[in-house]
Amino acid sequence: MSAISLSRWFLACCAGMLLGQTSLHAASGEPHAVFRGIAHDMLYDLSLEGHNGVAVGDSGLIVETADGGLTWTRQAKTGTSLGLFGVVRKQGHCIATGQNGLIMSAVDCKQWTIAAPVTKARILSVAVNGAGTAYAVGGFGTLLKSTDWGKTWQKIGIDWTPFTSEGAEPHLYGVHVAEGGEVTLCGEFELILRSKDGGSSWQALRKGKRSLFGMSILANGEVYAVGQEGMILKSSDNGAIWHEQESGTQSILTGIWALPDGRVFASGIYTILASADGGKTWQMDGSRPARQGWHQAVTGSGEKLQGQQNILVVGSGGAILMVQR
Repeated sequence: MSAISLSRWFLACCAGMLLGQTSLHAASGEPHAVFRGIAHDMLYDLSLEGHNGVAVGDSGLIVETADGGLTWTRQAKTGTSLGLFGVVRKQGHCIATGQNGLIMSAVDCKQWTIAAPVTKARILSVAVNGAGTAYAVGGFGTLLKSTDWGKTWQKIGIDWTPFTSEGAEPHLYGVHVAEGGEVTLCGEFELILRSKDGGSSWQALRKGKRSLFGMSILANGEVYAVGQEGMILKSSDNGAIWHEQESGTQSILTGIWALPDGRVFASGIYTILASADGGKTWQMDGSRPARQGWHQAVTGSGEKLQGQQNILVVGSGGAILMVQR
Protein backbone atom coordinates (compact mmCIF):
# COMPACT_ATOMS: atom_id res chain seq x y z
CA MET A 1 0.00 0.00 0.00
CA SER A 2 1.43 3.38 -0.95
CA ALA A 3 2.14 6.07 1.61
CA ILE A 4 -0.07 8.55 -0.21
CA SER A 5 -3.09 6.36 0.56
CA LEU A 6 -2.15 6.30 4.23
CA SER A 7 -1.61 9.99 4.74
CA ARG A 8 -3.15 12.33 7.28
CA TRP A 9 -5.94 13.33 4.93
CA PHE A 10 -7.23 9.72 4.70
CA LEU A 11 -10.75 9.62 6.16
CA ALA A 12 -11.53 6.85 8.58
CA CYS A 13 -15.18 6.54 9.58
CA CYS A 14 -16.26 5.85 13.12
CA ALA A 15 -19.51 6.65 14.89
CA GLY A 16 -19.68 9.89 16.85
CA MET A 17 -22.72 11.43 18.44
CA LEU A 18 -22.46 14.79 20.16
CA LEU A 19 -21.56 18.33 19.21
CA GLY A 20 -20.15 21.02 21.45
CA GLN A 21 -18.60 20.71 24.88
CA THR A 22 -18.37 17.19 26.25
CA SER A 23 -16.88 15.52 29.30
CA LEU A 24 -17.52 11.81 29.93
CA HIS A 25 -15.59 10.45 32.91
CA ALA A 26 -14.37 6.91 33.47
CA ALA A 27 -11.87 5.12 35.64
CA SER A 28 -8.35 6.53 35.62
CA GLY A 29 -6.11 4.70 33.16
CA GLU A 30 -8.90 3.57 30.81
CA PRO A 31 -9.43 5.67 27.66
CA HIS A 32 -12.68 7.61 27.78
CA ALA A 33 -14.22 10.23 25.52
CA VAL A 34 -13.92 13.84 26.62
CA PHE A 35 -15.21 15.12 23.27
CA ARG A 36 -17.11 13.67 20.32
CA GLY A 37 -17.88 15.32 17.01
CA ILE A 38 -20.47 14.21 14.49
CA ALA A 39 -20.22 10.92 12.59
CA HIS A 40 -18.10 12.15 9.68
CA ASP A 41 -15.79 14.40 11.68
CA MET A 42 -12.10 13.58 11.76
CA LEU A 43 -9.54 15.14 14.08
CA TYR A 44 -5.98 14.88 12.78
CA ASP A 45 -3.77 16.59 15.34
CA LEU A 46 -3.67 18.22 18.75
CA SER A 47 -1.26 20.26 20.84
CA LEU A 48 -1.24 20.89 24.58
CA GLU A 49 0.61 23.58 26.51
CA GLY A 50 -0.07 23.25 30.21
CA HIS A 51 -3.81 23.59 30.76
CA ASN A 52 -4.44 25.00 27.29
CA GLY A 53 -4.78 22.95 24.14
CA VAL A 54 -6.18 22.82 20.62
CA ALA A 55 -7.16 20.09 18.15
CA VAL A 56 -7.93 20.41 14.43
CA GLY A 57 -9.65 18.39 11.74
CA ASP A 58 -11.95 18.20 8.74
CA SER A 59 -13.82 21.17 7.30
CA GLY A 60 -12.00 23.74 9.42
CA LEU A 61 -12.90 21.98 12.67
CA ILE A 62 -11.07 23.46 15.69
CA VAL A 63 -11.76 22.54 19.31
CA GLU A 64 -10.00 23.94 22.36
CA THR A 65 -9.51 23.21 26.04
CA ALA A 66 -8.50 25.36 29.00
CA ASP A 67 -8.41 22.63 31.66
CA GLY A 68 -5.78 20.22 30.41
CA GLY A 69 -8.16 18.34 28.14
CA LEU A 70 -10.90 17.51 30.62
CA THR A 71 -13.46 19.48 28.59
CA TRP A 72 -13.40 20.75 25.01
CA THR A 73 -15.34 23.44 23.14
CA ARG A 74 -15.87 23.61 19.40
CA GLN A 75 -14.98 26.99 17.88
CA ALA A 76 -17.97 28.46 16.05
CA LYS A 77 -15.94 30.43 13.48
CA THR A 78 -12.49 29.34 12.37
CA GLY A 79 -12.12 31.30 9.14
CA THR A 80 -11.90 28.25 6.87
CA SER A 81 -13.88 25.25 5.68
CA LEU A 82 -10.77 23.42 4.46
CA GLY A 83 -9.38 20.39 6.22
CA LEU A 84 -6.78 21.09 8.90
CA PHE A 85 -4.11 18.43 9.40
CA GLY A 86 -1.49 19.88 11.75
CA VAL A 87 -1.47 22.21 14.74
CA VAL A 88 0.98 23.47 17.34
CA ARG A 89 0.68 25.74 20.37
CA LYS A 90 3.76 27.38 21.92
CA GLN A 91 3.95 30.29 24.37
CA GLY A 92 0.34 31.11 23.53
CA HIS A 93 1.00 31.24 19.78
CA CYS A 94 -0.97 28.79 17.62
CA ILE A 95 -0.33 27.62 14.05
CA ALA A 96 -2.63 25.33 12.05
CA THR A 97 -1.98 23.83 8.60
CA GLY A 98 -4.16 22.14 6.02
CA GLN A 99 -5.38 21.69 2.47
CA ASN A 100 -4.21 23.73 -0.52
CA GLY A 101 -1.22 25.12 1.35
CA LEU A 102 -3.41 26.66 4.04
CA ILE A 103 -1.59 27.97 7.12
CA MET A 104 -3.32 29.98 9.84
CA SER A 105 -1.93 31.59 12.98
CA ALA A 106 -3.46 33.11 16.08
CA VAL A 107 -2.67 34.29 19.58
CA ASP A 108 -4.26 31.98 22.15
CA CYS A 109 -5.81 30.03 19.24
CA LYS A 110 -8.48 32.69 18.67
CA GLN A 111 -9.16 35.04 15.73
CA TRP A 112 -7.19 33.07 13.17
CA THR A 113 -5.32 34.88 10.38
CA ILE A 114 -4.57 33.11 7.11
CA ALA A 115 -1.00 33.49 5.84
CA ALA A 116 -0.23 34.35 2.23
CA PRO A 117 0.02 30.99 0.42
CA VAL A 118 3.37 29.80 -0.91
CA THR A 119 2.27 26.33 -2.09
CA LYS A 120 -0.81 24.37 -3.12
CA ALA A 121 0.41 21.19 -1.44
CA ARG A 122 -1.33 19.75 1.60
CA ILE A 123 0.54 20.79 4.74
CA LEU A 124 0.40 17.84 7.11
CA SER A 125 2.49 18.79 10.14
CA VAL A 126 3.91 21.89 11.83
CA ALA A 127 6.34 22.60 14.66
CA VAL A 128 7.63 25.78 16.32
CA ASN A 129 10.22 26.61 18.97
CA GLY A 130 10.30 29.31 21.62
CA ALA A 131 11.99 31.79 19.29
CA GLY A 132 9.05 31.68 16.89
CA THR A 133 10.90 29.68 14.23
CA ALA A 134 8.43 27.27 12.64
CA TYR A 135 8.64 24.54 10.03
CA ALA A 136 5.77 22.90 8.17
CA VAL A 137 5.87 19.83 5.93
CA GLY A 138 3.55 18.10 3.51
CA GLY A 139 2.97 16.38 0.22
CA PHE A 140 5.60 15.95 -2.49
CA GLY A 141 8.56 17.01 -0.37
CA THR A 142 7.06 20.32 0.70
CA LEU A 143 9.03 22.13 3.41
CA LEU A 144 8.16 25.64 4.60
CA LYS A 145 9.83 27.90 7.16
CA SER A 146 8.63 30.88 9.20
CA THR A 147 10.55 33.10 11.62
CA ASP A 148 7.58 35.10 12.93
CA TRP A 149 5.32 32.54 14.62
CA GLY A 150 3.71 31.47 11.36
CA LYS A 151 2.60 34.84 10.03
CA THR A 152 4.74 34.61 6.88
CA TRP A 153 6.39 31.64 5.17
CA GLN A 154 9.05 30.78 2.64
CA LYS A 155 9.52 27.55 0.72
CA ILE A 156 12.74 25.60 1.26
CA GLY A 157 13.92 23.36 -1.55
CA ILE A 158 15.64 20.05 -0.82
CA ASP A 159 17.77 18.12 -3.29
CA TRP A 160 16.24 14.67 -2.85
CA THR A 161 18.78 12.87 -5.06
CA PRO A 162 20.94 11.60 -2.15
CA PHE A 163 17.90 10.40 -0.21
CA THR A 164 15.39 8.83 -2.63
CA SER A 165 15.41 6.78 -5.81
CA GLU A 166 15.90 9.07 -8.81
CA GLY A 167 15.34 12.09 -6.57
CA ALA A 168 11.65 11.35 -6.02
CA GLU A 169 9.90 13.89 -3.81
CA PRO A 170 8.67 12.02 -0.73
CA HIS A 171 5.59 12.94 1.21
CA LEU A 172 6.65 14.35 4.58
CA TYR A 173 4.45 13.58 7.56
CA GLY A 174 6.30 14.76 10.67
CA VAL A 175 8.51 17.66 11.75
CA HIS A 176 10.25 18.71 14.96
CA VAL A 177 12.28 21.85 15.68
CA ALA A 178 14.54 22.10 18.72
CA GLU A 179 15.05 25.23 20.77
CA GLY A 180 18.50 25.58 19.21
CA GLY A 181 17.00 25.51 15.71
CA GLU A 182 17.86 21.93 14.73
CA VAL A 183 15.03 20.55 12.58
CA THR A 184 14.11 16.90 12.00
CA LEU A 185 11.72 15.54 9.34
CA CYS A 186 10.16 12.13 8.73
CA GLY A 187 8.12 10.66 5.92
CA GLU A 188 8.02 8.28 2.99
CA PHE A 189 10.80 5.77 2.34
CA GLU A 190 11.40 5.57 6.10
CA LEU A 191 13.23 8.87 5.83
CA ILE A 192 14.41 10.72 8.89
CA LEU A 193 16.37 13.83 7.92
CA ARG A 194 18.03 16.47 10.06
CA SER A 195 19.34 19.97 9.40
CA LYS A 196 21.53 21.99 11.76
CA ASP A 197 21.72 25.08 9.55
CA GLY A 198 18.11 26.15 9.11
CA GLY A 199 17.38 23.86 6.17
CA SER A 200 20.36 24.68 3.94
CA SER A 201 21.82 21.17 4.19
CA TRP A 202 20.46 17.82 5.35
CA GLN A 203 21.76 14.59 6.84
CA ALA A 204 19.89 11.29 6.48
CA LEU A 205 19.54 9.62 9.87
CA ARG A 206 17.57 6.72 8.39
CA LYS A 207 16.33 5.41 5.04
CA GLY A 208 14.23 2.35 4.21
CA LYS A 209 11.13 1.12 2.40
CA ARG A 210 8.19 1.87 4.66
CA SER A 211 6.62 5.20 5.60
CA LEU A 212 6.98 7.01 8.91
CA PHE A 213 4.02 9.09 10.05
CA GLY A 214 5.03 10.58 13.39
CA MET A 215 7.91 11.33 15.74
CA SER A 216 8.58 12.24 19.36
CA ILE A 217 11.94 13.74 20.30
CA LEU A 218 13.14 14.25 23.88
CA ALA A 219 15.84 16.58 25.17
CA ASN A 220 17.79 13.59 26.54
CA GLY A 221 18.54 12.36 23.01
CA GLU A 222 15.78 9.76 22.77
CA VAL A 223 13.94 9.77 19.45
CA TYR A 224 10.89 7.67 18.56
CA ALA A 225 9.21 7.27 15.17
CA VAL A 226 6.17 5.24 14.06
CA GLY A 227 4.78 4.08 10.74
CA GLN A 228 3.52 1.24 8.59
CA GLU A 229 3.18 -2.38 9.73
CA GLY A 230 3.27 -1.46 13.41
CA MET A 231 6.76 -0.04 13.05
CA ILE A 232 8.23 1.69 16.10
CA LEU A 233 11.80 2.95 15.87
CA LYS A 234 13.90 4.22 18.75
CA SER A 235 17.24 5.95 18.97
CA SER A 236 18.92 6.70 22.30
CA ASP A 237 21.68 8.86 20.79
CA ASN A 238 19.75 11.57 18.93
CA GLY A 239 19.35 9.53 15.76
CA ALA A 240 22.81 8.03 15.21
CA ILE A 241 21.73 4.41 15.80
CA TRP A 242 18.20 3.04 15.45
CA HIS A 243 16.49 -0.06 16.82
CA GLU A 244 13.12 -1.37 15.70
CA GLN A 245 10.98 -2.32 18.66
CA GLU A 246 8.50 -5.16 19.03
CA SER A 247 5.18 -3.34 18.96
CA GLY A 248 3.03 -6.48 18.90
CA THR A 249 0.84 -5.14 16.08
CA GLN A 250 0.80 -4.85 12.30
CA SER A 251 -1.58 -1.89 12.42
CA ILE A 252 -0.54 1.41 10.89
CA LEU A 253 0.76 3.69 13.64
CA THR A 254 0.42 7.43 13.05
CA GLY A 255 1.19 9.10 16.38
CA ILE A 256 3.65 8.75 19.26
CA TRP A 257 4.33 10.68 22.48
CA ALA A 258 7.23 10.00 24.85
CA LEU A 259 7.97 11.27 28.35
CA PRO A 260 11.39 11.50 30.03
CA ASP A 261 10.39 8.97 32.72
CA GLY A 262 10.19 6.13 30.17
CA ARG A 263 6.48 6.17 29.45
CA VAL A 264 5.61 6.15 25.75
CA PHE A 265 2.23 6.10 24.00
CA ALA A 266 1.52 5.26 20.34
CA SER A 267 -1.71 5.47 18.35
CA GLY A 268 -3.01 4.21 15.02
CA ILE A 269 -5.77 2.27 13.30
CA TYR A 270 -7.87 0.55 15.99
CA THR A 271 -4.77 0.72 18.18
CA ILE A 272 -3.47 2.47 21.28
CA LEU A 273 -0.19 1.19 22.71
CA ALA A 274 1.60 2.03 25.94
CA SER A 275 5.09 1.34 27.27
CA ALA A 276 6.41 1.99 30.76
CA ASP A 277 10.04 1.11 30.04
CA GLY A 278 11.12 3.32 27.16
CA GLY A 279 9.67 1.04 24.51
CA LYS A 280 11.36 -2.21 25.54
CA THR A 281 7.91 -3.72 25.96
CA TRP A 282 4.54 -2.55 24.67
CA GLN A 283 1.03 -3.25 25.89
CA MET A 284 -2.00 -2.92 23.64
CA ASP A 285 -5.04 -1.26 25.15
CA GLY A 286 -7.88 -3.77 24.84
CA SER A 287 -10.69 -1.44 25.89
CA ARG A 288 -13.57 -0.80 23.52
CA PRO A 289 -12.70 2.90 22.91
CA ALA A 290 -9.15 1.92 21.95
CA ARG A 291 -10.32 -0.78 19.53
CA GLN A 292 -12.66 1.54 17.64
CA GLY A 293 -11.63 3.96 14.94
CA TRP A 294 -8.48 5.59 13.64
CA HIS A 295 -6.52 7.20 16.47
CA GLN A 296 -4.58 9.74 14.46
CA ALA A 297 -2.40 11.56 17.01
CA VAL A 298 -1.43 11.33 20.66
CA THR A 299 0.06 13.92 22.99
CA GLY A 300 0.43 14.79 26.66
CA SER A 301 -0.12 17.85 28.80
CA GLY A 302 3.60 18.23 29.46
CA GLU A 303 2.92 18.70 33.16
CA LYS A 304 0.88 16.93 35.79
CA LEU A 305 -2.63 18.27 36.21
CA GLN A 306 -4.58 17.36 39.33
CA GLY A 307 -1.66 15.13 40.25
CA GLN A 308 -1.84 13.09 37.03
CA GLN A 309 -0.36 13.16 33.54
CA ASN A 310 -3.10 13.63 30.96
CA ILE A 311 -2.53 11.73 27.72
CA LEU A 312 -4.97 12.47 24.89
CA VAL A 313 -5.68 10.80 21.55
CA VAL A 314 -7.67 12.25 18.64
CA GLY A 315 -9.15 10.63 15.57
CA SER A 316 -12.25 9.45 13.74
CA GLY A 317 -15.71 10.57 14.71
CA GLY A 318 -14.10 13.77 15.96
CA ALA A 319 -13.36 11.91 19.18
CA ILE A 320 -10.85 12.95 21.82
CA LEU A 321 -9.96 10.16 24.23
CA MET A 322 -8.17 10.72 27.52
CA VAL A 323 -5.90 8.37 29.41
CA GLN A 324 -4.85 9.65 32.84
CA ARG A 325 -1.62 7.99 33.89
